[in-house]
Amino acid sequence: MSGTLIQQLAAVNGIRDIDLQLAEQLQRYEQAAGNHTGQSLDTLALAGVMVSVALGKGQVCLPLSLCLVAELKAQWQQAGAQQLAQTLATCHTVWPVQAGNDYQNQPLVLDQQRLYLARYYFYEQGVLQQIRQRLASAYDDQDDALTAALQQLFGSAAATPPDWQKIAAASACVQNFAVITGGPGTGKTTTVTRLLSALLSLNPQMSIALAAPTGKAAARMTESIRQAKQRGGHDALMHAAQIPDDSYTLHRLLGWTPRGFRYHAGRTLPFDCVVVDEASMVDLPMMHHLFSALSAGTRLILLGDRDQLASVEAGSVLADLCDAGVSHGPSADFAARLQRLTGCDLSAFSEAEISPMQNAVSSLRVSHRFAADSGIGHLAAAVNRSDSRAAQQAFAQFDDIDMDRLAADHRQPYWLQARWQTAIRDGYRAFCTAVAEQQPATAVFSAFAQFQVLVALRQGIYGVEQVNSRIEQLLTASALLPARPASGQWYAGRPVMISRNDYDLGLFNGDIGIALPWTDEPGRNGLRVAFPDADGSIRWILPSRLPAHETAWAMTVHKSQGSEFTHLCLLLPDQWQTVITRELIYTAITRAKQTFHLFSSESCWEQGVSSRVQRASGLRDALWGPAAMNYFEVKNDG
Repeated sequence: MSGTLIQQLAAVNGIRDIDLQLAEQLQRYEQAAGNHTGQSLDTLALAGVMVSVALGKGQVCLPLSLCLVAELKAQWQQAGAQQLAQTLATCHTVWPVQAGNDYQNQPLVLDQQRLYLARYYFYEQGVLQQIRQRLASAYDDQDDALTAALQQLFGSAAATPPDWQKIAAASACVQNFAVITGGPGTGKTTTVTRLLSALLSLNPQMSIALAAPTGKAAARMTESIRQAKQRGGHDALMHAAQIPDDSYTLHRLLGWTPRGFRYHAGRTLPFDCVVVDEASMVDLPMMHHLFSALSAGTRLILLGDRDQLASVEAGSVLADLCDAGVSHGPSADFAARLQRLTGCDLSAFSEAEISPMQNAVSSLRVSHRFAADSGIGHLAAAVNRSDSRAAQQAFAQFDDIDMDRLAADHRQPYWLQARWQTAIRDGYRAFCTAVAEQQPATAVFSAFAQFQVLVALRQGIYGVEQVNSRIEQLLTASALLPARPASGQWYAGRPVMISRNDYDLGLFNGDIGIALPWTDEPGRNGLRVAFPDADGSIRWILPSRLPAHETAWAMTVHKSQGSEFTHLCLLLPDQWQTVITRELIYTAITRAKQTFHLFSSESCWEQGVSSRVQRASGLRDALWGPAAMNYFEVKNDG
């Protein structure tokens, strides 16, 4: 083993102990298999470190043409991707796919010039195989009945523009795999509610499951489905009673246990149709488990915004499925069929057939939340194009968005700035008042949903922990919160976010609770943490019983996915960091319904808007062809 190289790698910034452990293990396995060549052992160790670093950054694989650690770039580039691939292909611990050899439990897989940890290669291949099988399956042949159902649910199609919701519903109804993507307010939930009604009109016995990655997203899906059913009315929305009123988390749907999922390829889910909301949050392993648990005849419909942040864990599956960043239309034949079903002329939007996925993906293109005079809508669109000039024009033009520029020299930290203090006091005043007046818990939660602070980081003075502490101090000093002896102590009005699933309590990562006064049966006063249930009731839990949690005056943008707030404040640091990308900023902006207030330095904002997250994987390339966009982590357009 080349101990010298391992020691050198241990001193390199950005390399973790787990990365080094993988490299050492690979070298041991290689030596045990009879390979004692110093050069190949060093190449293997270096590649092992890099593939582990890649996975830690959310990448599914490591393209050998790229290096993630600046200190190793020269050494990596000097070897060259082709030479690295040739050397790795001779190692016993690497399975080169293109060689056609049988897989023999090698820990690494080399597919052309992409290096995988074997588990993630087979996750990716499993998802790809399932998608290809579903796309190749025959469509349902009930077009006349479906046309009538769509007509009743969506009405007659206008000549222009096309009714994208009706088109998306028709597309999902004639395939057993479909993706419906769209930004905030484009009507994803309304569309799926109506398409489920259409499917039930074709098969009244169809069993349906609704799911989402987190408890919070599942609860919001339930609420949105109920509202859509109420808007549709039982006369217009056929079989509304058979559309579920509750949603699963994906873990609960698949029956998570410490020994694995109850539902899998050998024991598939007992549903005819599964709908998954907020699919951008679903990582590659979970998507693999979901596909594996579906029978061949089960429909899968994914809903989500392809432009939002990718999952916290490895992969960007929804973006890969949609070929995010590129607009695609249906093939000419499929466009003609959709026109017969919906009455919408799609000839101007169809294109030559390049991938079966182009017929499976439907984009909702009209936002019903943001009107033409909405600054939030204009700002989100500008950020999504990485158009910083249009974003600045939007701040100057519209009253519902605002930006306060932070100095980059720390002369006056954000928590001392008058505009920040005013924003926090005004934002949380109604909530604090509701708590102080001991209003009903439902009213307290309604007040809390009116305002939220989002941050990009977890650590540092701009991180979620310190920002929460600063907000507590400000609200306490302003007499909006009760004085208390020590920071972090429980107090009436403390909002908390669950950070670890607890299936016994029915609490899940991302759930929000609020500590409120409680009087027990003997008449003793204390605090309980209130959590809203999907059915509108409130559950009360002792603080000591809660799983891992954190204060939630401020939350990270990642944690905010699946939520909406009437007024929103985004705090970005004074110096840009790679985590701050246009996807993160776009996700934050689109959590706001009425007003959006940004605190950021000019340079951090500009660099964030011009930076994109593009995670390396083979999924997009396999589905859309080698011309598909496949960048690596953060790509700066500036």
